[in-house]
Amino acid sequence: MLELIFTVCSLTNGANCHELLPVKLDDNVMIVGCMMASQIEGAKWADVHPNHYIYRATCRPANTFANL
Repeated sequence: MLELIFTVCSLTNGANCHELLPVKLDDNVMIVGCMMASQIEGAKWADVHPNHYIYRATCRPANTFANL
């Protein structure tokens, strides 16, 4: 199982960046599907967070998220 992790940065707070909580994907999603989901989920997130931008989208094995 894969998770999608977004690293987002603030446009108004000195480009302060952080990782969001992981987006859980279906069990049968492969890496290509995860990257496709990153565009869809990223667009949804960006629509409701106009003062931020997505710096990076990463697909990782489930349960390896570490909020730094």
